[in-house]
Order: sequence, then C-alpha cells, then structure tokens
Amino acid sequence: MLNEVVKGKTSEELLSDLEEFLPGGIVYRSTQDRSVRTIFSHGKGSRLWDVDGNEYIDYILGSAPMILGHAHPEVTKALHDRVDNGTQFMQPTDIMLKHAKKVVGAIEGAEKIKYTGTGSEAVFIALRLARGYTGKSKILKFEGAFHGTCDYVSFSTIPSLNLDFPNPEPDTQGIPKGVQDSVLIAPYNDPVYAEKIIRENKDDLAAVLLCPQTLHIPAEQGFIDTVRKVTKENGVLFILDEVVTGFRVAWGGAQSHYGVKPDLTILGKALGGGIGIGCLVGPNEIMQYLDPAKKSTGEYVQGSGTFTGNPLATTAGLAALNVLEQPGTYEKLYKMADRLSDNLQKICESLEVPAVILKQGPTVDLKFSDTPIKDYRSSLNKDNELHDNMAVELMKRGVFSHGTSFYISTVHTKEEIDETSNIFEQSLRKIRGLI
Repeated sequence: MLNEVVKGKTSEELLSDLEEFLPGGIVYRSTQDRSVRTIFSHGKGSRLWDVDGNEYIDYILGSAPMILGHAHPEVTKALHDRVDNGTQFMQPTDIMLKHAKKVVGAIEGAEKIKYTGTGSEAVFIALRLARGYTGKSKILKFEGAFHGTCDYVSFSTIPSLNLDFPNPEPDTQGIPKGVQDSVLIAPYNDPVYAEKIIRENKDDLAAVLLCPQTLHIPAEQGFIDTVRKVTKENGVLFILDEVVTGFRVAWGGAQSHYGVKPDLTILGKALGGGIGIGCLVGPNEIMQYLDPAKKSTGEYVQGSGTFTGNPLATTAGLAALNVLEQPGTYEKLYKMADRLSDNLQKICESLEVPAVILKQGPTVDLKFSDTPIKDYRSSLNKDNELHDNMAVELMKRGVFSHGTSFYISTVHTKEEIDETSNIFEQSLRKIRGLI
C-alpha cells in the first residue's frame, strides 16, 4: 500500500529554481496543482519516485510512450549497448533499417517510412506532403483534437468561443492569418457534417486529419468509415494521426481495430521505446515525393531533420516493438484496462456519482457527467471542479494520472489496478465529504 505523499523541502526548492529558468516552470502545456506539484527523480516499471522520496503508480507514462513501463530491462540493455557505438550520425544505420522494416510491416498498406524527431514534426511533414501531392491547400481537422504544436493544427483544440463550423479558433498567438484561412474545423464523430464539408471543399481540400482517440473519446465506426469513403471519392487524402494509438491500441494501430486504411499514418510515442521519435508511413505513390530526386521535377516535398531516425530512438524503439510483438501482450493490456474501468464504474455507481467511462485499448478515461459524451462540445457538460479535485486527491495518495485519465502499461498488475481503484474510491469519498 502506498504511503500518503508528503511534500518536502527538496521539491519546493527545485520547483522554485524551475520557475526561475523555465517559462511558467513547465515543460508541457500544463502542470499539476501547486499543492501536489513535484519534481520526479526516477522511474522503474509502473512506478515513479520524486525527489522527496514519495512513490507513485504512474498512469501518465510520459504521455503514453512508456507502454512497457519505465526502465524496461530489454530496452535499457539495448540502449546501453548502443551508446558505446555512437549516438548520432545524421546518416542511415543498420538499426534504423531494422526498425523501419518492423514498423512498415505492422501497418497495412505502408510501403515507405519517413522519420521525424517528434510526432508534432511528423504531423507538419504529413500536411506539407498532402498539399504537395494534391496541389491543394486546405486542411480539415476535428474540434478538440490535439495534433502537436505546428501552426496548421493549432486551432480549436480547447476552444472557448464555440464558433460556427467550419471556422477555426486559434489556440495560440503568433499564427499568421493566411494559415488560419487554410484550416477548416468539423465536429468530431459527426459523419453527416464531415461528409458535407469534405464535398463542399473538395476542390481545395488537401487532407482530412483525424485522431481516432480525440479527447480520449473513441471514434465511432460509422464516423471513421464515412471519412474514409468520402475522402477517397473526392480526391482528398485521409491522414490518421496514430501518435498516441499506434502500437498502443493494437499492434497494427487503431486502424487495424477499425478495419480502415488511411492514405498516410502518423506514428510516435510508443514507436520509440521512451526516446523521442516520430514518423509517417504510406504507399510509395505518395511517399515518393519526399525523395530528393524529385527536386529535378519541382515536385520535391522537403522533410529532413538532423536527429530523424537516430540510433538511440530506433534502438529503443526496436527493443520495445520486439516486446510488444510477443503473443499475449495486448490481451494483457486490455484485461488490465477492463479491470480498471469496471472497478471505477462500480465505485461511481455505488456512490451515486454520474460518470461516463470511455475505453479504447489500454486507455481508460472517466468524465464526471450525466449525459453521453461523443465530441468536444458534449464533453463540456462534465463536472470540471470534481475532475480537478480528483486529480489532486489521487496524487496526494500516490496515483499519478491526467486527472481521471489512465494509460495502462504492460507492467501494471491487477494488484496495482485494485489499489488504484481503492485510492480512487477514498479520494471520491473525501471530496464528497463522506469520510
């Protein structure tokens, strides 16, 4: 059983230093509540420890890359062996080729791979490739979807104005008006509107970009089927962003679960075994435009980067993929996710707390709501105050999660799932004033 977290002098001092040197004292888009915010020192398996010695069951997993947990022995051994042989050449390596073969072989319809440094970079290159290949300029994305930080996707991720579709609301300052004019926004899980907007803009629409787990809400089968069908009929590329779901939902990604074949697939996170990586894969017909030989024809789409496909990322990634490929891996992940979602559902029902639990593969998300949730705007009905309070109470008791969202790893045990469930119940009772 975890001990209750106690903040100490070390974390307070380091957090003060962090705020002095980093804008906002953060490395991501947000941070934990100040009452529980801490500095982590190390991780092992499904656990993290902070500089004060507090122990946490980790369900953030580095924002999903650590699907094997922290410091997996096969990944760390591969990395130790690799470091002795050099870490960066900006040239192809034997280990990169092995990794590339593994990735391309896992994704149906993929013939070529283009490495990038991160998922965000892969999104940027995929959109550039779509425009270069089609000769068209507009991009359609879905409200609530986060696709990284490039200008073309930094719209309507967490909008506050609820503009009429397809008008985009910028997420950030600094985006040129010309970029905004090339982006269309549609409601997620709405096949009727998606078909309408694609057909109306087909002459200038290069691609539709879809994350099949937007806001942790699984894409509905009819929705994803419609997007695939209508894009194909209208000469629009269908790009599936599987940065989160790739090699997490299934070996072949979410697309294997849905039985859909996109024109381009974007991958990242689990692909690198804990080292930063991204890539896009697709058929040679499209991917050939990334070949510098196309410069002579004026068709070349530039997509290079110094650290793309570097030996560390592909070494760690290949080791991780070799583990994930072993029989029974995904069955175990699904079983642990089922156990957690079932436990949380029973707790909320017993305490008469309305909750919607969304599960896709080894990802479990609970939203405190008494109405169904299928897209961004319906998600606004959730109880945000209860969600924020729960995030704090869970962390006080040693559960590190995105509030009530949980990524499951291969090393989470049923005992840890049950312990987490008990902590969830204690936290909910505390918030409700029942203890």
